[in-house]
Amino acid sequence: MSNAKRVGLGLLGLLILALVVVLLWPAPDPLADAQTVYVQLAGVDARGGRSEVQTGLDIVLDDRNLTLVSDRATADVALEIRDVRVNLADVEISLTEGQVQGRVIAECEVTDLRTGRQYTMDLTVSFANDTVRAGLRGRRFWEFWK
Repeated sequence: MSNAKRVGLGLLGLLILALVVVLLWPAPDPLADAQTVYVQLAGVDARGGRSEVQTGLDIVLDDRNLTLVSDRATADVALEIRDVRVNLADVEISLTEGQVQGRVIAECEVTDLRTGRQYTMDLTVSFANDTVRAGLRGRRFWEFWK
């Protein structure tokens, strides 16, 4: 095998390794070492799914053992709901059974008040058959299209 082929294969291998690392690198989680959270629901109103977003946020924060505070100055992290999206294709209403199922997605801006760094996270709330599931996931740096 010639040196040019070795160098080419080495560069290809390095490129593949770099791509795998970038894709599998975990998203930052600014809530990981926080204990108190200040929540601002400025971008949410009754038409935008406020009750579903608030319910989902309560579930996520309770699962992470985070305490909500009413004063921003005493919080470790500030979480602001920026945009709430409801895809009508994800909503299903059963008139005979009287049930609603669907999914609400909210974009959250999280500011670590100790360092001043800002992060974007996605809050996903799914509801079906009187069951609500929620998840809060950080965005990776390369997920710029969301």
